[in-house]
Amino acid sequence: MKKLLTLCAAAALAGCVSSMINTDASKTVGLQTCRLVSPSNIAMPVFSWKMTTTRQGARQTAYRIRVGTAEGRKLGTVVWDTRSVPDDRSTGIAYGGPALKSATAYAWEVSVRDETGAWLKPATGTFTTGLLTADDWKGSEWIAVPGQAVISSNTVPKNERSVPGTSCFVKALDLGANVKAAYWTVTGQGVFDVFVNGTRVGSDFLKPGFTHVFKTRHAFTYDVTALLAKNGDNVFAAMVSAGWWRDKIVHYRGRESAFRAQLVIRYADGSEKRFGTDASWRGAIASPVKRASIFEGEAYDARETMRWAEKGGHNAFQAVKTIDEFKGEIVPMEGSPIRLREDLAMRPAAAYVWQGVDGADGANKFGKVKTVRAYKSGEAMTLAPGETLVVDFGQNAAAEPRFTASAAAGTTITLLPAEMLNDEAGLKSRGNDGPEGSVYRVNLRGIHQNGAQAVYTFAGTGDETYMPRFTFFGYRYLSITATSTVTIRRLESVPVTSIAKELELGSIQTGEKDVNRLISNVLWGQYSNYLSVPTDCPQRNERLGWTADTQVFTEAASCNADVYGFLFKWMRDMRDSQLETTGSYPSVAPVAQYGNEGDRFGWADAGVIVPYTLWRRFGDATIVKANWASMKTFMAHLAQTKHATQPGKRQYADWLSYEKYQPCNAAWGNNPPKEAFEYWDFLGACYWLWDARMMAEMAAAIGEKADEKAFRDMAATALAHIRGTYVMADGLLSKTFRDLQTASLFALKLGLLADAKAVAETRSLLLKNIKDHGDCLQTGFLGTSILMNTLTYEAGAPDVAYTLLLQHKNPSWLYSVDQGATTIWERWNSYVKATGFGPASMNSFNHYAYGAVLAWMYGTMAGIQEDAAAPGFKHFVLAPLPDKRVGNVSAEYDSAYGTIRSSWAYGKDGRWTWTFTIPANASASVTVPGGETKTYMSGTYTIVR
Repeated sequence: MKKLLTLCAAAALAGCVSSMINTDASKTVGLQTCRLVSPSNIAMPVFSWKMTTTRQGARQTAYRIRVGTAEGRKLGTVVWDTRSVPDDRSTGIAYGGPALKSATAYAWEVSVRDETGAWLKPATGTFTTGLLTADDWKGSEWIAVPGQAVISSNTVPKNERSVPGTSCFVKALDLGANVKAAYWTVTGQGVFDVFVNGTRVGSDFLKPGFTHVFKTRHAFTYDVTALLAKNGDNVFAAMVSAGWWRDKIVHYRGRESAFRAQLVIRYADGSEKRFGTDASWRGAIASPVKRASIFEGEAYDARETMRWAEKGGHNAFQAVKTIDEFKGEIVPMEGSPIRLREDLAMRPAAAYVWQGVDGADGANKFGKVKTVRAYKSGEAMTLAPGETLVVDFGQNAAAEPRFTASAAAGTTITLLPAEMLNDEAGLKSRGNDGPEGSVYRVNLRGIHQNGAQAVYTFAGTGDETYMPRFTFFGYRYLSITATSTVTIRRLESVPVTSIAKELELGSIQTGEKDVNRLISNVLWGQYSNYLSVPTDCPQRNERLGWTADTQVFTEAASCNADVYGFLFKWMRDMRDSQLETTGSYPSVAPVAQYGNEGDRFGWADAGVIVPYTLWRRFGDATIVKANWASMKTFMAHLAQTKHATQPGKRQYADWLSYEKYQPCNAAWGNNPPKEAFEYWDFLGACYWLWDARMMAEMAAAIGEKADEKAFRDMAATALAHIRGTYVMADGLLSKTFRDLQTASLFALKLGLLADAKAVAETRSLLLKNIKDHGDCLQTGFLGTSILMNTLTYEAGAPDVAYTLLLQHKNPSWLYSVDQGATTIWERWNSYVKATGFGPASMNSFNHYAYGAVLAWMYGTMAGIQEDAAAPGFKHFVLAPLPDKRVGNVSAEYDSAYGTIRSSWAYGKDGRWTWTFTIPANASASVTVPGGETKTYMSGTYTIVR
């Protein structure tokens, strides 16, 4: 051990330690309700906060919470007071007072007592409740425009388009004098926007989000007091499109776009009135939005105005009808809503105009576009009829294009988003769908010709600004054409996501630029696919909540952002979609155009893995309690089936792996070999065992002692089943699959092999397999999610894990980086510079599943790990395993208890320096590589060796 270069603390751990001690300035910060800052739409508050200080070892010994009506941001009349609670927890504290009032602003105040006995200055947060009971909706009905065109699921159009038109609703209300507060709660059958006196309400985007069509609608409660006119009528209006209700993504399950709302008015004298949607509202198929759906895109005609949403502008509207199509539950919006990320908005990195093609021969190649002119970033761009403008934003993302442009009235401009450009003279053998330099869209599948587009018709009033509001796209490039000359003065790509800036938690950088690009790709994949539901991809005719993709990425997602609320909402989608016949969870949630089959191991298990991971990461067992009954139903089904493949079915298994028994093997047709079923049933049993162990841990956490014992017994039964069925007389796995990477990984991770010699041999087989494949992984979605941790810890080979991380050959993470990726791809080789595009039928360039490696980067490279005994990082592990090949690592993670930092680097003299920070009210077990483990309290420390 080298001598420390700075002042050493006496308590060194396997080396010397220094502590920065400053004047104490303890504060209570980071107040959240249901893991959101000052949220609306709250049903049952759960509180959390953090303690920050400059004093080493500071910790909380007690707290006091007071909840009351809000007077601005101050606490008014108190309705709940915990008094002093001797407890060091500061997350997952549920409200325990009398029933809260619907559509009401509340403030809450928390005081913290530290280890010296002193109480810190109280801190205050706010939240607003939604409509909390079915009775709150009395006097309000679903309303629809008569005469809407209807597409039924039995007459699905082959072009996957929705019906034209947008339903518009309006009502002028005289609210009287002395209004003190106004709360408007709104929901829709279809993506909607709402307006008060012509002003759009709220910053939420694509309301109400994606939920189970028949079972759940989200409602949004807004304080609209400041938007009301002081005298005369106030105009309340809404626009409702087809999205996520009666379009292809949900197989047209809904029939009519509809709107429902309840306005709560409170007066200065304490009285209250409610105004609900009813037959007195007016409606029409109107508005500039002529057509809109999730897959199709949006068509907008600016010659028609929004005047109808203002006072006196809706005289031509007709009486609406009331309907009762939706018979499920309306609930206050859960989790993080969809937002535009203006802070991430992108301007063109490159742009050029082309007209005509050279070198096309019809049979073999499309040729290459003839570039007419190019534009620099920030330049105004002119586009004439017959020309095509191609714009590169430099980053693939789920986003909305926004432009300011001018053209003659009636001119139409069409924007086609795409992830890639065609290349190499448009050679058809490379998978191109057009000439080199044009946009590649065939991977959008059924919507590449008739959907995924924004079409805007100019009013001719000078500079006009437009951005779609009822759809979204996944793209890096735009291809733009126009019917008359258009001048584009400003063009942007604005990301749309449920990951708000304030929810971001982590950052990590290394000394390897390609690894840093990979880290960025993971984050952008999460931005793009955490959009109301955790989608597989944001661009093609899918965009669904695939359950395996979700579970393999949840830990990595939790490193980047606070996804607790987002996935809390998604677990309702899982419960809504749980198969009533068996209790299995589906492959897709919420139920959509397909994916409602159960019994797919790795997919169905998301119903257990996701709540478990979130509880461990954030220390809040609310999600476990909310899903406990549902998870038990699923586990009862597993106890019967052992996750074995059901007759006539097949598995997704280790999806898109490079190993044998990969279910996408086209050579099998519909007849996989019996060896494949044996392997799949082994993997299924592994998930059964894993699920049972997680259930036992969660049962202990929520005090379900009988369930804890039952699941420990189930885990023992599952382990015995695996050993009795798939472990041979020589102590190793079945010869059918013992040579596979994923099989070995599960055997080591779950401790399937009883004999130490067999464990060592399996480890050797795994490492040999990797070496024999040129130091490359061969795993798919499931195997990759456990690969790096299992290699590092159970196999004891962190050097091999680093080799895989830094590998550039196919398959590897950096292979796609070398091919120009700016997000994680669906396949390891979705595009290859040498040979072109992968199969267009399944070739997304924005999938996050393989981004699961990010969790290993935080946990092993930076050494920031959970402690299983203290969920939420109340106590955690700091144990980096450095490798000189990456030079340095610097990471921050804003845990439930505060910001954890870990940074290390190798100096020119070869010495290794590590600086780490433990937040207040937390502690860590700290291990220097090769040294002993010691417990440290809050503070910042430096180690040199």
